[in-house]
Amino acid sequence: MSSHMENPSALKLWTARLAVPLSFCALFLVISLPVEGLTAYGQIMLGILVMAVILWVTEALAYPISALLIAALVTLLIGIVPNSETGAVLGTSKALGLAMKGFSSPSIIVIAGALIMAAAMQSTELDKRIALAILSRIHPTPGAIIAGCLLVGVVFSFMIPSPTGRTAVQVPILAGVVATLGLDPKSRLAAILVIGAAQVSTIWNVGVMTATGHNVAGLELMYEHTGFTMTWIQWLIHAGPWSALMTVILFFILKMEMKGHTLKSNIADSLHSSSEPWTTRQKRLALFTVLLISLWVTEGSLHHITVPATMLLMAVCLLLPGIGVFDSWKDVEKRLPWGVMVMFGVSISLGQQLVNTGAAAWLAEICFSSMEIHTMSVALLVFVMTLFTAVMHLGFASAMSLTVAVLPVFLAFSDTLPNSMMHNAMGLVLLQLFAVSFGMILPVNAPQNMVAYSTGTFPAKTFVRIGVLLTLASLLTFVLFSMTWWQWTGLLSPAQ
Repeated sequence: MSSHMENPSALKLWTARLAVPLSFCALFLVISLPVEGLTAYGQIMLGILVMAVILWVTEALAYPISALLIAALVTLLIGIVPNSETGAVLGTSKALGLAMKGFSSPSIIVIAGALIMAAAMQSTELDKRIALAILSRIHPTPGAIIAGCLLVGVVFSFMIPSPTGRTAVQVPILAGVVATLGLDPKSRLAAILVIGAAQVSTIWNVGVMTATGHNVAGLELMYEHTGFTMTWIQWLIHAGPWSALMTVILFFILKMEMKGHTLKSNIADSLHSSSEPWTTRQKRLALFTVLLISLWVTEGSLHHITVPATMLLMAVCLLLPGIGVFDSWKDVEKRLPWGVMVMFGVSISLGQQLVNTGAAAWLAEICFSSMEIHTMSVALLVFVMTLFTAVMHLGFASAMSLTVAVLPVFLAFSDTLPNSMMHNAMGLVLLQLFAVSFGMILPVNAPQNMVAYSTGTFPAKTFVRIGVLLTLASLLTFVLFSMTWWQWTGLLSPAQ
């Protein structure tokens, strides 16, 4: 047994073997226990959520596989178990519709379009051109190089709607920068640059609605529950300044990590390289990207074409022969992570059914019933809720899975707020959708963290140290913004 435990892959295999049957036991235990205040369907959805959390936290199954398992269980259990109120059986046909409902939501269009855009960036290498164009114009000092790499991450957050994709693009570019500087791949600067790429990607998940899929999926859940919606520019106005401030804080944290480390030689021109001419496909993609961002920014003022609609139109343009950027559908197909779409579609369905069956409301009552909400200020409530979300993220490797687990709970919790705080209900929930991105502490808390960690340029303890400081800063700035900026923008207001 000890030989198995020394091998990480063998340990993961043993974890999977134990976690899968444990998750099924938890499912049937929750379903079979007498629970007051829950319908039969609500209890089933609660059991499926518990099972899903065990699978997500242990990573016993790949996310797409666990998503298909969730869909199958919703179809079977909701379809054959009689309704506790009417005694009628819903049937597997209608239950399958509930399990697949997420695939008909506008959010899945945004996610699919984002994946096509990311594939287009990789295919044309426009992302590499932009990154090198920024890095070639910086002064070759540690502080300037760190700032330049963070700036690349900020720019990419508007252009590449995937945190994992942004980090995966930056890592090989940063490796080239380190090699150009003549540094050891495991030098302190190399570690700082790679960690910075992952963390700035996480920070701007908050600032830009389209920077990650779980933002639009969370908004979909909020719209289903209350009809709350928000344009791309409204999101940027609310969250962009926070991400900008946190990027500055991240810069100083990373620069502090570089204290006492300097570059060895004069390399004033080492980052400058002759730029290759623009290709036709790069020019097209750049034009499409500028047009897309322009449509996002002007939604609600110059036109009423929503983000999902613009993303769909742009994806079609990128795919069409003659005006698109791909050689053939096969070129697109091999670059698309189909499992991501499966995971997001089923996850959206799971979140919707947690709300619709009352399971989320029951969980909210259990989690927050002991809180003296009416005695709390808005800032204190924001701190408590955000701390809860940040702690929960320690057990999750996917912001989307965390969104499905906690956002329905916060939506149900918002319905129980006292009248003096009810006007802040959706603002408080939206802040927790922001906070779902706080996977900054452990390398396993987000795929972009794992991309950075897989380079081998830094030990986990370095990432944890920087991540803890960033998370603490995030909590404090959330409180600060809840007392200032978010009141000025109308997202929150003092209790009445």
